[in-house]
Amino acid sequence: MLYRYFLIILACAAIMTGVQLPNFVTQYEQRLDAQWTEAKVYYDQYQAIADQYFEGDMNALLQHHEQSDDEVFRAESVPLGTLLERVRTFEYQLRELNTNIWGKLWFLAHSADEELLDGTWRNYSFTVPLTQDALILGIIVMFAIVVLVDGCCSGCRYWWRRRRASRPSPGIRRR
Repeated sequence: MLYRYFLIILACAAIMTGVQLPNFVTQYEQRLDAQWTEAKVYYDQYQAIADQYFEGDMNALLQHHEQSDDEVFRAESVPLGTLLERVRTFEYQLRELNTNIWGKLWFLAHSADEELLDGTWRNYSFTVPLTQDALILGIIVMFAIVVLVDGCCSGCRYWWRRRRASRPSPGIRRR
């Protein structure tokens, strides 16, 4: 009986964990969008310079900074290169996250930006969203965990019973 109560509590905890997944994805997307928007403000300023002097080629602007005789210009090429890379990375991530919840979860599990992922986790706010994705994921996670735990417990009980049945009882001698 205690085992069944344990499974019920485990199922409730699994549902609560499962419904957090879409919420985490949403918060990651919001963090990504905020960082992209901020980087884009500075990028657009450099893009205006590239449009005016290099026919819109940002790489030519970066190369001009890197090859300049002016030490200040060369030093400026490092943060400019970082900015260009960040904007490209953010735009790639935004494109990859423009899919269904399963694709988003796959992307976060395999290709997410570590800095954004860590920041999202540190500032994550737990809520119980009642969206279709959250409910479906909650039920799937709950079912998977309950089946896994119940299967492991059943397997252990079966193994224990077979082991006890194969042992001779004390006082009975085998020849």
